[in-house]
Amino acid sequence: MNRIGVDYISLIGISPLGMIAAAADAGCHNISLILTRPDYNPDGYPWFSLIDDAALRRETVTCLRDRDVSIALVDGFAVYPGQPTENHRQAFEILAELGVRRVNTVSFDEDWSRMIDKTAEIVAMAREYDVTVTIESCPMLTVKTLAQALEVISAVNLPNFKLLIDTMHITRSGESGDIARLDPMLIDYVQISDGPLSVPDPLNYMNEAMNERMVPGTGEMPLVEMIRAMRRDIIVSIEVPMRSLKEAGMSETERVRLAVEGARKVVAAAEA
Repeated sequence: MNRIGVDYISLIGISPLGMIAAAADAGCHNISLILTRPDYNPDGYPWFSLIDDAALRRETVTCLRDRDVSIALVDGFAVYPGQPTENHRQAFEILAELGVRRVNTVSFDEDWSRMIDKTAEIVAMAREYDVTVTIESCPMLTVKTLAQALEVISAVNLPNFKLLIDTMHITRSGESGDIARLDPMLIDYVQISDGPLSVPDPLNYMNEAMNERMVPGTGEMPLVEMIRAMRRDIIVSIEVPMRSLKEAGMSETERVRLAVEGARKVVAAAEA
């Protein structure tokens, strides 16, 4: 079960050291991070920046080693309208120091042609650093569906560009059954959560995604079938923010453990 990881949205805003500790205490060896604390920070965690703070990077590397945890993915390499790709250069420069070989991209630029060009620039830049880029579809963003993500991958046509499967988004776009028809080597990372099959309105969708997902195996999504259709060496990382349990007094580690236990059961059923 070394496949199980913890994605940063599960504890959004927490410091890298806090994220490592919560994952390790739950028996996980993989995490995803964002390099700078996001502006959305509902729990009021202190500001941090792994890009600007060399001392924090050194402390993070030490903590990763001591707790036997690795950074499986760094998020935040997004395409924004008007933002030069070169803005990501400094972030790419520090990835090797942190032992990172995979980053994720999404797009907030609705100009399809420009989005593909900018995404290609990010993937080409990542290749300079021997880093794989994954692309994530989300019904609320520019690349809304798995089919569109595949279209972008085909257009960019670089070998270090792969798919990230978010089980919530893929299920909500009605494409969970399409996973089994994909080239198994195209999928490089999985974010797992659960929930109802019904698609909420756009405002509630993003609130659910960022604040209140369900423990894997407790909702209606076909998680076992999706995981069964993928290679067995892919990291399956919980992306399960549970604000209601946080507000009820459940600790970070307890919330992570709850979601990890659910993910382990789903993966075990898929591998049976």
